[in-house]
Amino acid sequence: MTTTLVIIITECRLRLDNEAVRIAVALRLGSKVGSPHSCRCGNIVDANGIRGLVCKHVPSRVVRYQALKECIIRAFSAADIPVKKEPTGLILSNRKRPGGCTFIPWRGGKPLAWDVTVCAATAASYVTAASRTAGAAAEQAADRKCTNYAELFTAYQFRSIAAASFLVNQGSKIS
Repeated sequence: MTTTLVIIITECRLRLDNEAVRIAVALRLGSKVGSPHSCRCGNIVDANGIRGLVCKHVPSRVVRYQALKECIIRAFSAADIPVKKEPTGLILSNRKRPGGCTFIPWRGGKPLAWDVTVCAATAASYVTAASRTAGAAAEQAADRKCTNYAELFTAYQFRSIAAASFLVNQGSKIS
């Protein structure tokens, strides 16, 4: 006899609508997600739907970023660590805002600042490294964030939190 653990995703504040489930199943099975059309960026979107996970101009990228950022903020809140979302004024030269920072010192007397990035390992900028090493796309994305926020290192402990998805449809090849 085997025991199965089932986590109800609504208890974790996660919920997929019918359209999201349809797309997830189609991507998993390698089925068509939609019909070919032009993307906002001008590239052609084929029927497999992968372009929507890669293109910087697709609104779903922002949704994934926000969901991960909120998950991190809830974790700090559960530990009774006060944080500020997207604080302004930390970097004056480029007006970038990290995803959040703590109000209390974290390490070495410095508060913690972090930013989140979600990347697709199938994007042209990541695919070569991702095909060689697991986690390479997330590592590259995290390194880019650290470079973008290098100015923060003097006053904050900065951490980049990166997640990568790796989707390959049936019949796809990565070289």
